[in-house]
Amino acid sequence: MAPPAPASPRVSNTRFSLLAMMLVASLVACTAAADGGEGTCGASTSPQQHLYDITATIRAELPVWLQETGLGEDHRTMVTSHKKGDKVNASMLRFNAHTGTHIDAPRHFVTTDPTGIDDIPLDVINGPALLLEAFGVEALTAEVLSSLDIPTTGVSRVLFRTENTRRGLMGQTAFAPEYVGFSTDGAAWLVKHRPEVKAVGIDYLSIARLVDLGPGHLALLGAGIVPIEGLVLPEHSTGNGGGGISAG
Repeated sequence: MAPPAPASPRVSNTRFSLLAMMLVASLVACTAAADGGEGTCGASTSPQQHLYDITATIRAELPVWLQETGLGEDHRTMVTSHKKGDKVNASMLRFNAHTGTHIDAPRHFVTTDPTGIDDIPLDVINGPALLLEAFGVEALTAEVLSSLDIPTTGVSRVLFRTENTRRGLMGQTAFAPEYVGFSTDGAAWLVKHRPEVKAVGIDYLSIARLVDLGPGHLALLGAGIVPIEGLVLPEHSTGNGGGGISAG
């Protein structure tokens, strides 16, 4: 992950959506196995569809990489203001590109690949997605992923809801180093066994857990998989299963 951006003068909360909505139409529900059990997948025929914003609100209390104090009040500055007699209200945002809900480009970790965010085709992160729950596990390891019975074909985008969500980590200001993310062997498993997957999302600030930060990112990015980080996937609103993601 990139280091935090320097602070600038203040202002209030704002909604800044890099990844706008998730359309959930429950098709397949998969639950990870904890403690060596077997994962399960089931089908739902519910025709109902709902739109959910699964991005984090850019606010002073937002957790940021390796920081105890969060984003801070200085992430937004009023440049002109009606209260000061200006004709328009206008503000300036200043924070790291990896703030809140965001994607990683290959060049973030892969020294031999100059591909940046602008070079990633939009269809990679737009379209049908599978939302999986992986509760009761410390990392998305090869063993955990194999227990999920992820379809071998027809799935190119996978989002993971983990203990990060149950612990409310995206709502806590202080950085939580024990977050759930991919282990190195888990990332390698996904690349090898589910080659159709081209985008993978997680409910905290990094797709790879802290102790596997470099190798985990390199395994995914090196295989052309786009990490979607900082997702907000509350259990009460977004059910497991198939749906879609739309970035705007």
